[in-house]
Amino acid sequence: MPYWAEWILLFTIYSLLGWVCESTYCSILAKKLINRGFLNGPFCPIYGVGALLIVKLLSPFSHNLVILFFASLLLTSLLEYLTGFAMEKLFHAKWWDYSHRRFNIQGRVCLGNALIFGVMGVVVMRLVHPFVMRLIQMIPSFLAPFLAAGLAVYFVGDTVVTIRTILDLNKKVAELQKVLDEIREKSRAVLEEKKRSVEQAIESRLEADGKPYAEYLEKLRQKQAALERNSKLLHRRLMKAFPTMKSLRANESLARLREALEKRRNERKAKK
Repeated sequence: MPYWAEWILLFTIYSLLGWVCESTYCSILAKKLINRGFLNGPFCPIYGVGALLIVKLLSPFSHNLVILFFASLLLTSLLEYLTGFAMEKLFHAKWWDYSHRRFNIQGRVCLGNALIFGVMGVVVMRLVHPFVMRLIQMIPSFLAPFLAAGLAVYFVGDTVVTIRTILDLNKKVAELQKVLDEIREKSRAVLEEKKRSVEQAIESRLEADGKPYAEYLEKLRQKQAALERNSKLLHRRLMKAFPTMKSLRANESLARLREALEKRRNERKAKK
């Protein structure tokens, strides 16, 4: 089997196992099914990359549990920190936040998770990886390259769709934030004018872009309601997968979208 095909198959298996563990854990805590992970499919790439780093770089220490534990802890924590940093810079959002936990570094990593990852590294190297390798070796050698290539195409496609979804969600969040800011600005202007002149019907007299303030504000509120109400399936999937995700540019509007999503979910439950 070509070396590259083995890497892709290992990445796929460990990404799937990571998704199963992460989704199960989060679903139990939330008491509802959550498709955890950056991609739309049942894979968590960060687990696939982390497992590959452990089995490829730490194999010389597989018989020394102490070194293997601490090396896995440091390696996976560094990966999580760099991944969080890169995603914040690329997509202007904080996807997870451990700031409320003790011994954290800028909310991207924390000691509790690092210890768990250290244990997982030992378990992967000593127990899981030998089984996974036997599983891969069962794949016919002529079939492995085609299977690996197909999986690579899938991951590229899912990544492209996910990135487009994030950019589209960011655009919607920014648009909603603009509407919220404008409503706040125009409402403040109306209140200030009312304070200066109680005798006149200021709200109907003042104009914004050629329209009375009352009419203009109503149109803004209708636009706000439409943006909060009309959420796409993949947008909802992302917000459910990362319930603590915060926008670094327009977190108020993202929070309102999340609240609207939760409200609709509760309304559907009430009807059942």
